[in-house]
Order: sequence, then C-alpha cells, then structure tokens
Amino acid sequence: MDSNIHKFTKPITVLRYVPQEILWHKAEYRALESRLPAWEKMVKFQNGYSRKDSLRLSHDLLQRVKELPTDVLLLRGLRSASWIELFQRAHNLPFFLNLHRKAGDIWIELKDDYYPHFGSKARDSFDILPLLPGKSVAIHINARYWHSLMGTGTDTHYVENYLYLENLGQFTQAELVEGLEEPFVFNPDKEIDFRQMLY
Repeated sequence: MDSNIHKFTKPITVLRYVPQEILWHKAEYRALESRLPAWEKMVKFQNGYSRKDSLRLSHDLLQRVKELPTDVLLLRGLRSASWIELFQRAHNLPFFLNLHRKAGDIWIELKDDYYPHFGSKARDSFDILPLLPGKSVAIHINARYWHSLMGTGTDTHYVENYLYLENLGQFTQAELVEGLEEPFVFNPDKEIDFRQMLY
C-alpha cells in the first residue's frame, strides 16, 4: 500500500467553510462611504482539496485535529480542519450559521444571536438550503452583532460576512501531500444575499 494514502475506517463526508469577515464599531460603520467591501476572489488552500473524485489533504492535517466518533471532516479556512458531530446536534459556525442533518442531508441554517437579546424569538433561526455533494454556496451577511467588550459588557457592532461553503463529497481514503498548496477561485453554484435581512 502507498504510504502516502490514508484509508478511513468508514466513508467520510468532507465539507469546506471559508469565512471572510469585517467587524466594525457603530461609529466606524456609520462613517463608511461604502458598505460593500471587495472580498478576496482567489486563495490558496493548504489544508486540502478534491479533484476528480479523489481527496488530497496536507500530510499532517489528520494528526493535528482531534478525533471524534463522526464521519464529517470540515476544512476550515485555508489551513485548518476539524471533525464535527452532526448526529445529535447542530454545529455552530461563526457568526450566523449552523450545520445540521435533516432527512439524510446536511443543511445550512441561519441563526440570529442579536435580536433574541431584545425579546425577539421569531427571527431565532431557519433553514436556508441543503449542502449537497459537489455543490457550493456563498452567503453574504451584513448584520448587527452583539459583541463582548473585554469581558466587561456588551455593545452593538456591525459585521460584514462573505461565507463560502462546499460539500466536496464522500471519500474512503485521502492522499497525504507534503507542502500542499492549491490555488482556488471562488465560483459558487449559488449566492445568497442576506445583507438587508439581518440589518
């Protein structure tokens, strides 16, 4: 067997989550001339990627993540990863998203942590769409954010997010690659704009 091949004990689903975000204080936000930042369109993945139904991971990635009895590996950002458990509960993604299982699929859920502080439960959470194998989505969010101030109190901040999620598919093995760097251009199958909805 090739020493660079890691075989999983059971088939795993690999998801990708790449957040881009800017956080402003109220005064900074109100002073902006434009509230539509220019996001990075191209990045280099150093944690892993898939190509032609094969999975490639950084050679030491699996050694650096805590093992859990689960079958979902989440590639976070450009360099890190974690095993996530979706059988019993949802998995939180900062700032406004959850991942959870429903009817055999993995769904993206929008959650609002700001307005429930003021007694509004109607906007607490709702499903956006399923993240199906081979599909990707980018979610734009512009929202108020209930932010802790050095542990002494909280205040309203404003956050602008560009959140890219992708389901790379299911894999039984991965090729472990030394010095992995894979250029990637964001071209999601679907874009969802919540910029006015949560404001």
